[in-house]
Amino acid sequence: MAGDTFSDLELTRRHKDGRSIEVSLSTAPIKDDQGRITAIMAIFSDISDRKRAEAERNRLSAAIEQSGETIIITDIQGTIQYANPAFESVTGYTRKEVIGQNPRILKSGHQDDDFYRDFWATLTCGRTFHARMINKRKDGTLFTEDATISPVKDHAGRIVHYVAVKRDITDQIQLEAQFQQAQKMESVGRLAGGVAHDFNNMLT
Repeated sequence: MAGDTFSDLELTRRHKDGRSIEVSLSTAPIKDDQGRITAIMAIFSDISDRKRAEAERNRLSAAIEQSGETIIITDIQGTIQYANPAFESVTGYTRKEVIGQNPRILKSGHQDDDFYRDFWATLTCGRTFHARMINKRKDGTLFTEDATISPVKDHAGRIVHYVAVKRDITDQIQLEAQFQQAQKMESVGRLAGGVAHDFNNMLT
C-alpha cells in the first residue's frame, strides 16, 4: 500500500528538445502490509506555465508598488481593495485607513453630479474614463490629478474590479501658471518700453 508521507520539490530540468522546463517532483514511499518500504513513487509535473505566470505577477506587483502614479483597485461597488505607496504620499491617507473605504473620501466638491453620472455610466458600459479632477487630501488641502479609470473583466467578460491610475499635476499647473504670468509681465514690460520710447520721441 502507498504511504501517506509525500515530499515535494521544484526543479529545473531539460526537455528532450533542449528547452529548460520547471517541474514539480512529488515522491512518496510505497509500503507492504508489514509497513516496510518496498518502492518510491515519483510524480513529475510540468509547472513552467505556472512559474511564468507567477514571475509575471511578481513583476507587475513590483511595478505597481514602485510606480510614481497613484494606483487604487476597487470592487464593482467602488470599495477600495488596494492602494499603492504613491497613494499614501499624495493623499496623506495610509493604506490601512482606506482599505474598505470608498474613494469619495477624497471628494472635494469641485466635481458636480453630472461629472459623476458620466463617470459611472462610462465605467459600467465597460469603457475607460479619463478626467482631470480636483480632490482633497487628508489634511484638507486640494490637489489636481489626471485620472484614468478602467474596468477589469474576468474571462467571461464580467466587470469584477475597477483600477484607477492617477497622476498628481498640482505642481505642474502652478509652474504653468507662473510661466504664463511671467510671459504676461514680459509683454507688459515690452509694451511699457515701447510707449516710453514713443513718448520720448514725441517730446523730442
